[in-house]
Amino acid sequence: MRWFLLILATNLLQLAQALTVEVRHTHGVFYPDLKLQAVAQLKITGEPGEKIKKLEFSCGKTTSISDIQMARLSTSGSWNGYTLNTNKLAQEKGKKKPDKKGRMEFEVDIEAGPEPVYYWLSYDLSRGAKRGSLIDAVCTKVTLADGSTMKPKVKRAKALKKRVIGRVYPFNYRIVPYYRPRWVKGWGNAKEAVHLTPEHFNLFTDLVHFAYTVSAEGDIQYQWTGEGSDPKEVTDDALAEIKRLHKAAEARSLLLAGFAHMDGPMTEAVANPHTRRKLARNMANWAIERGYDGIDIDWEYPDTHDQWVNFGLFVADLREEMAGSGLSLSIAASVTYKEPICDVTGQLDFLMTMSYDDLGDQHASMGRFQGDARKCLNDFHMPKQRIVIGLPFYSNQKGTLSTQYGYSQILSWYPRIKPTENQFQSKNKDGSPGPMHSFNGPVLITEKCRWMKQEKFGGVMIWAYDTDVKLSHRASLGKAMYKVVKQSK
Repeated sequence: MRWFLLILATNLLQLAQALTVEVRHTHGVFYPDLKLQAVAQLKITGEPGEKIKKLEFSCGKTTSISDIQMARLSTSGSWNGYTLNTNKLAQEKGKKKPDKKGRMEFEVDIEAGPEPVYYWLSYDLSRGAKRGSLIDAVCTKVTLADGSTMKPKVKRAKALKKRVIGRVYPFNYRIVPYYRPRWVKGWGNAKEAVHLTPEHFNLFTDLVHFAYTVSAEGDIQYQWTGEGSDPKEVTDDALAEIKRLHKAAEARSLLLAGFAHMDGPMTEAVANPHTRRKLARNMANWAIERGYDGIDIDWEYPDTHDQWVNFGLFVADLREEMAGSGLSLSIAASVTYKEPICDVTGQLDFLMTMSYDDLGDQHASMGRFQGDARKCLNDFHMPKQRIVIGLPFYSNQKGTLSTQYGYSQILSWYPRIKPTENQFQSKNKDGSPGPMHSFNGPVLITEKCRWMKQEKFGGVMIWAYDTDVKLSHRASLGKAMYKVVKQSK
């Protein structure tokens, strides 16, 4: 009899050991007054027939437990098992308000198998959640059907030395300039080229260092930085200069690694599960090792539904490879041309709309600005906090996208142009009149920022900030913008 019991106990132990529960802290950015904000993903595998009956969590290092109005345990809809998409978390398995000690228990009936099963813990945060406060979750115990218990394994990004606890986004609105490496110290050959100063870093919130691209094999590469220059040298020098200025300013602004100029290679890389995972790992490690606070992707563009689906799978891979890093994840996208799908937008910390490049009389009109924001809200079901609307600091020739001029170039031609003006006639190399262009002057920039703030969207993005004039210039677009939106104290 004792032999029988010993064999039975051994078999039960082996059965329990066959079950694996991995926890990944998927998101590091949270917003006040927003539901279904993912905190952690559970990946469950085991032998057929193994069951989990209870999952227990704590709020870990969360600054204020009262900020968590509700904790929800959910699994995916039918699109893809391991991809978090808040629009498709129809299978909610339970919701609990944490007790005073931050504990949560969920009675479940999860049957494991060789194919992974994925669950997410998400929080509804209160409107009064303090900006900058910590938001955390820890899976403390897993109870099996036989009553035995186990602790899950915590998985984190390969390049991390220790897990970074997520935080409530520290600013009321995002002000996100794109900055290209070769113009960190000046733009092109314009007479009034902008120069980054410490002052800038206490005005905007997130700077995109628009510097990197990818290969079809899943490797990270440097973008082109000008004829005869070394892309690595120029980009690394720019990053060092940005960090120096940030430190000098004692700023809270964040720095994002920008990946772009990669349509063909990106299309090929994410179509193959092996290179897709490799690229996700390389991108996450690249950003973490260089001290970035987030990753921004400007594909331009997934051309078909299948390519958007592959992009969604890549974003899920990237989330896994960023686990526990605290990094934000965003994309820039035209929401009216090659528009995204919810399976991508539902996984982002924020989306930046490319609300410009119209072929009509007014490139980047107020109507386009408002329409793109509402499209994200109504068609993609994105919360306002995650919608960042694009502003152009450049012109477009009417009827074509082939000729564009940075704002500093416009002012070099027309130094006394009225702030209400949004049209000008360009000049050819010989000084003769050229084609008509449209742009956004200081008054239109101000009106757009006021509307964004009034409607409580997530902020504004600027392409490209390095085309502005100095902040001390009376006609600076940046100055016009900062009069309405800037870093909160």
